[in-house]
Amino acid sequence: MLTLAASKKRLTTLIPVSFLAAATLVGAESESMAETDSLDLQRCLDTAMSRNRELIQARERVEEVEGDRVVVRSRLMPNVQLTASYDALRTERLGDTQDNLGSELLLQQRLFEFGPDAASEIALRSDLRNAVFDYQDKVYEIISRVWEVFHLILLQDQQIALRRTSKAAFEVLLARQVARYDRQMASEEDKLLAELNVLEEELAINGIIRKQLRNKMELMRLIGQPIGSGPHPRGSLAVFQVEEEEAVRVAVGRNVQISLNEQLVDEQRRILREIGWEYAPDLAVDAGLEDGRRRAGVSMDREGSTWGVNMETGLALSEQETPDGSDEATWSARVQARIPIFEGGARLGREALERARLRRLQTQLRDLRAGVELQVRQSYQAMLEAGENLELQEQSVRIVRRRLEIAQKLRDVGQGNDAQLEQVRTQFFSAQDALFRNQEIYISSQAQLRRQMGYLE
Repeated sequence: MLTLAASKKRLTTLIPVSFLAAATLVGAESESMAETDSLDLQRCLDTAMSRNRELIQARERVEEVEGDRVVVRSRLMPNVQLTASYDALRTERLGDTQDNLGSELLLQQRLFEFGPDAASEIALRSDLRNAVFDYQDKVYEIISRVWEVFHLILLQDQQIALRRTSKAAFEVLLARQVARYDRQMASEEDKLLAELNVLEEELAINGIIRKQLRNKMELMRLIGQPIGSGPHPRGSLAVFQVEEEEAVRVAVGRNVQISLNEQLVDEQRRILREIGWEYAPDLAVDAGLEDGRRRAGVSMDREGSTWGVNMETGLALSEQETPDGSDEATWSARVQARIPIFEGGARLGREALERARLRRLQTQLRDLRAGVELQVRQSYQAMLEAGENLELQEQSVRIVRRRLEIAQKLRDVGQGNDAQLEQVRTQFFSAQDALFRNQEIYISSQAQLRRQMGYLE
């Protein structure tokens, strides 16, 4: 868990991680969630980590590469095999069949390698690097989206409650206008206007309920549960404080693209170091000892840019006839060396190319860090702006609602006019809609900042 230090500088309020009596879900993938009608944030996050299908696919991709690692590294493992042979020769003149039955147990192993890294190792590192960082990026994306959708659902619960309270107040006004209309103290227009206020709130409530239902279905998909189930997220919108510099530091330290490019720079440094091997002597060594039934040998060869030392030993399980009929031990050796003296400056050109590529990657990494810092600072300021707009919008709604009440009273006593009342009524509903939109924007801006920070509970 990330702990962010408090500061006397200007802080921003985030809707955070709410550890609300978290009942951690730990179980087999085949088990279904016991209850989906009561979910807290921590349970949703835990379930998403273990059962989100996109994360499962990303983890399986890492496992694929791990399996490929075993294949690549198997070249350094012993290789034992048993060979059997049967040779037969028959001539018409002799009429006899000369046959030879033989079998041999053979052990082969690559003892070690030196020089530039093997091409298979380089490809393996690249695949593993991409798979791991793709998984990490997917984790940040899924977790931030779960957090955002969960808090949008909680916010929409509050919005529905506020709308229903407002609707109840308009229903009281409607009942009063109907009673006044029955006593011929109000016009039909006054009664219809009161009905319209109730209908406006009812339409808004229905719209929020539909949006909340869509968010609940998305939440179920994100946590890998049946979409048709009806969850009821529980919790509250708590506060979490982070300062701008801390957000930048965390984001730069956890950004996936920055980490990936740092490793690419390290790989390029390795390539530059290994250029010196191009003028190393190209040696080929093969030596062995054999005494008829037993043989052993050591060889050194070059595969691609990498040298390797191999060992081989064999044991014949049955007697084999030798050409001279003796079992005398024999040994053999072969050494070949190719020493490059001058190859037209190709090495100098490749070294210049790789150095330029290294400088380009280093510059790209610095620019990437600056770009991430810029994005985080912009997101931070956007979140501050959304929070300030939210406070101002709340005040605006209170003021416009009070104006609507005053305009309605003036209209009832004949001191107001219809145009003024309609204008204030329109302003009230517009301000209320804008407030609810700003509330959602505020949560989304926090989720975006959390995504850029790579924040995990």
